[in-house]
Amino acid sequence: MRHRLRALLATAILLDAGTASAGWQEDLAVELLAAKGCSLAYLSQVVERLVDGRQVVLAKVHCEDGRVFDASRTDPSMPFELKECQPAKQPQAC
Repeated sequence: MRHRLRALLATAILLDAGTASAGWQEDLAVELLAAKGCSLAYLSQVVERLVDGRQVVLAKVHCEDGRVFDASRTDPSMPFELKECQPAKQPQAC
């Protein structure tokens, strides 16, 4: 329950930042929690591009429990593709 509250708080902070991209960040936080049990701590290496009129998003997602995922989405109507990164001793994995 505490992790969900933190994820919701992180999402609220992202939304309050006034960025136009906050919608996809909220989608990502909800999808991560549902699919992977990951409470979003923060995002890094965020790339947003408009390609052929579609918003493409790539980001590295850091969970509160230490897990890290590569997240990507090439169509706003589709869910994010999530790939878990391996620990640092296997850096080629992510």
